[in-house]
Amino acid sequence: MWSSFKKFLSAIWLLFTSEHTVDALRNTLAVILPIIFFYNLGWPTTGIGIGIGALMICMTDLPGNRADKFKAAWISVLIFTIVALLTALSTSLPLLMVFVVVAITFLLTMSAVLGQRMAAIGLMGIILATFTIGLKPKDPILYANYIFWGGVWYYVISLLQISIFPYRSLNRAISQAERETSALLRLRAQGYNSKVSLSGFNQRNMRLHLKLASSHELIRQLLLSDRKAIQKLNPKVAAYLEKSINLIDLYEQVSAVHYDYPYLRKQFENTGALPLIQQSIELLAKLLLRPNHQQSVTQFEDLHIALLQKAETLEEGRKVLLRQILANIDEIYTLIIAIHQPEIDKQFNEDTERYRDFLTLTPVQAKAIKSHFLLGSPIFRFSLRLSALCLVAMILIAWLTEEHYSYWLLLTMVIVSRPGYGQTMKRNAERLGGTAVGLLIGWSLSQFAGIPTQLAVSVLGLFGFFAFNRVAYSISAVCITVAVILCLNVYDGDLWRLVSDRALFTIVGVLLCLGATFVFPIWNAPRLSTLIAEVVKANLLYFRAVVKLKPNNLDSIHQTRLARKLSHQQLSALSEAIQAAQKEPFKKQLNWSLIKRVQLFNYQFNVLTATFASLQKQGGSFLSKDDIEVIEGNLEQSLTNIHQLDLKDTIELPAWGDQPLHLLEVSNYLANIQKRG
Repeated sequence: MWSSFKKFLSAIWLLFTSEHTVDALRNTLAVILPIIFFYNLGWPTTGIGIGIGALMICMTDLPGNRADKFKAAWISVLIFTIVALLTALSTSLPLLMVFVVVAITFLLTMSAVLGQRMAAIGLMGIILATFTIGLKPKDPILYANYIFWGGVWYYVISLLQISIFPYRSLNRAISQAERETSALLRLRAQGYNSKVSLSGFNQRNMRLHLKLASSHELIRQLLLSDRKAIQKLNPKVAAYLEKSINLIDLYEQVSAVHYDYPYLRKQFENTGALPLIQQSIELLAKLLLRPNHQQSVTQFEDLHIALLQKAETLEEGRKVLLRQILANIDEIYTLIIAIHQPEIDKQFNEDTERYRDFLTLTPVQAKAIKSHFLLGSPIFRFSLRLSALCLVAMILIAWLTEEHYSYWLLLTMVIVSRPGYGQTMKRNAERLGGTAVGLLIGWSLSQFAGIPTQLAVSVLGLFGFFAFNRVAYSISAVCITVAVILCLNVYDGDLWRLVSDRALFTIVGVLLCLGATFVFPIWNAPRLSTLIAEVVKANLLYFRAVVKLKPNNLDSIHQTRLARKLSHQQLSALSEAIQAAQKEPFKKQLNWSLIKRVQLFNYQFNVLTATFASLQKQGGSFLSKDDIEVIEGNLEQSLTNIHQLDLKDTIELPAWGDQPLHLLEVSNYLANIQKRG
């Protein structure tokens, strides 16, 4: 019970010290302070206008370094001011208003081709346009001025924060990666426990792989996208760089812990080695999060001695296998020490500009952007779909001129629409459920609470919206609904109209969004064959890079890391597409047993290649020249077979062998997946 209580307290502490929560407090203060300040001056309209500007623009402030934040600041303020002015000018002419909003929606949705940050700016720009329709400002220039200063006010706070704490986001991203790597180690340890079922083991591994791949990508973006910081390494940046490199190398070593567990359990049955291995890996997971825990260090060293002694009692084959596992465990321990004690004074012999090779750059060339203006582009299809939805919504809004809150219809559609069918379904369900609960809470509080209490709860609701928006949208929807209902009830007083309009326009917006998923649809199922081929190709490149890997050779290590990053990205893209395709209407037409087996084969090959890389770094012999040629030939044959494969077909799957899995066996399985007949 005490252990459970400590875990609960730890979760609560993590919630209130997370970057989302701290940012939520900053955003809430940025919105309400100008409203309070100008209200006390007798200028409530000014306060509301600047507050709306801050409310809209704070949602564009994604985690980033100083360069990212400065760039986002001027782009956001410029776009928001133009959107506010154009939309406000058009509200007097319904036809012009429809055209302006639809055009803004299409152009800002297409801005996603420039990356995630621009996608966020575009989405919030569209939402600002919907708010402007609802407000119908009498003086467009004054209104745009308010939005401008609201944006400036918010980014002054944000840029001041990033100037004082320049590595805050990076530090938190690294901590997140450490927690996820620790979780992966604990899961790997369970593989050595003969009492634990291995059912679903690989699926859990792949889910953690997805999280870690995303975390490492965020670390790379935060650390490497600031060219000035990388070119002129100060001690702190150098320490973060060294720590990040070791953390990514640690992931490769943790992947190498993944052996053929059924075979290992059989090999070390009744030897007493399995519990010692399990406890050692669990201690490594603990030391990654608590490096100075002396008791854990002592226990780990004692287990290490016990395993060495155990290896000496085994016959030659088992002894070699156990020593390989021990070498991997030792390398993990060394990397954990290096992560928490980076060599700050280390001289980087490589040209630091090379590290920017690991950045996933967004193409900004004219040709690259032009290629997205085709029906084959998911971004273009989604832009057309969202524009069509906005056209329908704007026609309804123009028709429902008496309904003051009719703009909530457009707002709902913009918020819940997502490119993928599964994403849209999930967001719609969260929006409906969150709105229903929020309306119930808001109605109840409005009946029994006074105006000061309602306003205080509105502020708390706004804080909850910011805190949970990116981590639990259903809770965020509850919070913002409560905040809106109570705040507008104090301002307007027509509670029934507020509640009925919120419910009606949310339901209608959700229904229209569901229907629109079949207009310019974006299905993942047709992409699976191509994505599988890309994974095999990336695994082949990774394998070839590892074959050329030499100890202490900086160039070969650099190329191997690049190939490893590409293979992880392709595996993540395939996993995400499979998850999305399983939620699509035509999912029953696909042979999921085949798809998941191919995914598993590729995942196993990637993990075993990481093991191969670990041994190559140590200068050990792992594969013969003939084996290497056979593996490469198998993967090339697999690419040919996959291009001819019909994922709807029912075919015979190759059976797992009785021998331990090696690169040669897994590549052979991949090569033998063929279309029936």
